[in-house]
Amino acid sequence: MTLPDNIINWENVFRNSDTFQNNKPFNFGFIEEFLTQDVYDELYKTYPTLNDKKWISVTSDFGRSAKRRWFGDADPRSEQASVMQEDTNLSASWNDFFKYIHSEEFIENMSKYTGTKLKGFKHFSFMVNEKGSFNMPHTHHPTEKKEDYVYNITLLIYFAKGWKKGDPGGTYLASEEDESSIIFEPYNLDNTCVIFGETPHSYHGSRYMTQDAKRQSIQFTLL
Repeated sequence: MTLPDNIINWENVFRNSDTFQNNKPFNFGFIEEFLTQDVYDELYKTYPTLNDKKWISVTSDFGRSAKRRWFGDADPRSEQASVMQEDTNLSASWNDFFKYIHSEEFIENMSKYTGTKLKGFKHFSFMVNEKGSFNMPHTHHPTEKKEDYVYNITLLIYFAKGWKKGDPGGTYLASEEDESSIIFEPYNLDNTCVIFGETPHSYHGSRYMTQDAKRQSIQFTLL
C-alpha cells in the first residue's frame, strides 16, 4: 500500500503547539490521533514482528528488556543514521513513512510546532517494551552545551492498542532524576505521540511493566 499525502494530522499537531512551547521545566507535548487513521491502521498492521532477525535486546544502566530495530542498514554510531534509505524487509508503507519524515514539509511543520528552526532528521528506531521492561529516568545531554547537541527534538509515536489508563510502560517525563518527580505520563498509547525538547533537564523514562502487554513504538530525533 502506498500512503496518501495526508499522513499526519497537522491540525491536531498545531493545536498543541502553544502547550509544547510553554510547558515547564522543558518543552513537551502529547498529541492524540497523531497520524491520520488510515495511515495509522496500515502502519500498525505492518509493524515489524519480533520474529524479524534485525531486532536487538537493549540492556543498559538505564533500562532492561526493551527491544530495538534500526531502519535499513543504519548504524546509530555513525552519520549513516541520518541517511534516507529503503528497508526491503519492511512494508512499502513504512518506507513511504520513513521518506516523509525526511521531507522538507515535515521538518518545516515541526519547526512551526516547536517554535525552533530545525535542520533535519537524525535517528530512527522501532522499539518494543514487554513485561519486565523499564527505563530509569535519564536525560540525553546532561553536560553538553546546546550548540554541541547531536539532536534537539525527540519524538515517540505509539502503536499499542487497548492500553489501560494507569498501566506502566509509556515514556513519562520528569523534572528530576527520580520517578517521584514525574510531570507527565501518557495514558493512551494508541496512535499518540510524545514530543520533547532536549535540555540537560529533559528527564524521561518508563515505569516497570508488570502487565503482559506489548508496547510498540518508534522513536526518532530531529536536529
